[in-house]
Amino acid sequence: MVFDLRFADIGEGVHEGEILKWHVKEGDFVQLEQLLVEIQTEKVNAEITAPVAGQILKIHKQEGEIITVGEILVSIDTEMGKKRVEKASERKGETKKTKDSEEIDDSPLFKASKPMKVIRTGKKLSKSKPSKVLAAPAVRRLAREAGVDLRDIPGTGPGGRITRQDLDAYLNSQSKKRQPRVSAKAHVIGGEERLPLRGIRRTIANAMQRSKQTAAHFTLMDEVDVSALDRLRNDLKPFAEKYGTKVTYLPLIIKCLIPALKKYPYLNATIDDEKNEIIVKHYYNIGIAVDTEQGLMVPVIKNADQKTIWELATEIKELAEKARSGKLTLDDVTGGTFSLTSIGNIGGVMATPVIRWPEVGILGIMQKKLRPVVIEENGKPEIVIRPMMFLSLSCDHRLVDGAYAARFMKEVMRYIENPALLAFEDEI
Repeated sequence: MVFDLRFADIGEGVHEGEILKWHVKEGDFVQLEQLLVEIQTEKVNAEITAPVAGQILKIHKQEGEIITVGEILVSIDTEMGKKRVEKASERKGETKKTKDSEEIDDSPLFKASKPMKVIRTGKKLSKSKPSKVLAAPAVRRLAREAGVDLRDIPGTGPGGRITRQDLDAYLNSQSKKRQPRVSAKAHVIGGEERLPLRGIRRTIANAMQRSKQTAAHFTLMDEVDVSALDRLRNDLKPFAEKYGTKVTYLPLIIKCLIPALKKYPYLNATIDDEKNEIIVKHYYNIGIAVDTEQGLMVPVIKNADQKTIWELATEIKELAEKARSGKLTLDDVTGGTFSLTSIGNIGGVMATPVIRWPEVGILGIMQKKLRPVVIEENGKPEIVIRPMMFLSLSCDHRLVDGAYAARFMKEVMRYIENPALLAFEDEI
């Protein structure tokens, strides 16, 4: 019997993916739940495992190719798998249960009504390296960079899967230094170098192109005095240590965003192009752009308006770590209503962020710098030095006009310059 494994619909509008890496080849025998292939979708990396055991007859999509939902990934001959197990059992004299059997493996090899039981003899298992190992893509990447053969590492996860903790423990025991590695083969012609547009980079390219082709972008820029925000951060430091976290600008600015989004709801909305409707969201899921080795990831903080500064700070840290280790789930990266991108730790004066479609707004946070500014006290202007930060707000002009965006920006700045107002958010 031939089983055709098709690329399934994983939801959230994901209708295609790119084949990143096959872990089997035609002719291989695979067991139930053995890792077959890694697929990069627009949202997350997906690991596809075998729903049946058998022999790989045909791989229908090669690495680098695009597969759409419903297309066949691989064809597996389940009868060949059964015959192989039966022959192996006959050779070892394990066709029936005996009292001398020392170990019984109840793990199902086939997707059948009754799981097959394989009875092993009392012989010691071979210490040779296994031909296949189970590990997440991020763990495999880290192992490659460190020059480590995953077959040397005992896995403690389900089914012997090698976890990040297993890899870290092995690296610590071996005291090996990680070595950088080029992830894609380059085709060099003269003074040029050609690299395949694959994986996360391809996903980002497609998402940015779709956003620019769909949304009518415009960007509004302004600068804000963060003196009061700095004082608040300093005041919160001893409390942050108590909660075991660190308060950066991001959780504070998220807090300043929420009342502005409530007052100007079109920035927290989407457009249903098919029904010609505006969908105003009365929940506030804030996307946070994270720079990773694989590319830009945007995990989402759900219901940000209902969380404390400490909860926001902790969640931002956890999501950033998951993004950089390749452990984000589909739920982590979907459902956003508005996004933030921070370039402050790198530098830059101005930017024009690209909207994370289908959202209609994204706020860019630039680097804080001390600048001379003119203030007026008692009718007399004077020049003072203040910590200033440029903000860049990109909006979809189909829904948000320039004046509306400017008022929204002023509202955000009002809270940034006077964070004490957050205590009276419901009263002003």
